[in-house]
Amino acid sequence: MNTDRERLGQKLRTRRDLLAAARALIDKGAEVNLATVADEAGISRATAYRYFSDPAVLALEAVLDGMAAIPANVIPESTSARERVHAVRRYWLSFYRLSENRLRILAARAMEPGPDGAPRHVRVARRLPMFVEALAPACTGLDEKDLEELSLALTVTSSFESYVTMKDILRLDEEHIERLSETILDAVLQKYGIA
Repeated sequence: MNTDRERLGQKLRTRRDLLAAARALIDKGAEVNLATVADEAGISRATAYRYFSDPAVLALEAVLDGMAAIPANVIPESTSARERVHAVRRYWLSFYRLSENRLRILAARAMEPGPDGAPRHVRVARRLPMFVEALAPACTGLDEKDLEELSLALTVTSSFESYVTMKDILRLDEEHIERLSETILDAVLQKYGIA
């Protein structure tokens, strides 16, 4: 299991380095293509292509990634796990509202199949580490498997796709989306005994 975590950690670091390199090029006004981003990050071009085959998606994701807050700026200290989880939920709802058009483009591009039929672009779960950190006060009461399942459930139920479903398909206004997302997360937390 540690090997899997180490591998995931390395993948996340490589992805982070590629996004940071793309942002640095954007800030300089330079062209963002896979070769220059790989060179800027000190990563092989083949590796860069495995992470991002489309430079437009890379540039868009780099901008969005630069806009996303770090958990310490979102999660309040010395509050309950429930309050911390809802702070993360509220942050992401606000992020979706502010970045909706960009996120829709990114989501559409991510769904396009690559030459092998698999999605062309693999997205990263930015919400997951925030929820894991938000659940820290509840860690002592949950075993590792339940904590992982709870973190994944919170991530899925607070996704941009869930936001789009509530807005476009259910045609809910922002106030109703806020209430419903709170209700959903409370139900998930209650299932795991977190009040």
